[in-house]
Amino acid sequence: MVTQRPIVLELPASSAYLTLARAATSAVCARLGYTVDRIDDMSLAVSEAMALLLKDAAAGARIQISLTPWTAGGLIGVDADLSVRSSSGRPPRPTSFSWTVLASLVNNVAADIVADTVTLQLRSRHEAVVS
Repeated sequence: MVTQRPIVLELPASSAYLTLARAATSAVCARLGYTVDRIDDMSLAVSEAMALLLKDAAAGARIQISLTPWTAGGLIGVDADLSVRSSSGRPPRPTSFSWTVLASLVNNVAADIVADTVTLQLRSRHEAVVS
């Protein structure tokens, strides 16, 4: 597996920055060779994950988004990790509608909490398109 350098964004925890997160995700996926539909799925997943984290972000928190593109054999993928300091100290519920949306857009969704920081991990992988 060849992992490229991650692209890391640190943004104020505000919905005003959802568009920027989507644009960055789209650019990473496009550069990797994702199809238009797959680009849309991944950028929507990142914006949905960000929106989920924003619901419980602590006052004045910043959200960090790390996008790591990779290739392995005939597969391409992007791993997205989104982290924010939480006001409740609890990860999003895997039974929520938002979680179901995330799970339908990417191959794997997981949540973790360390101290008061919640992290959502999104994993997307697809066969490389040969032109």
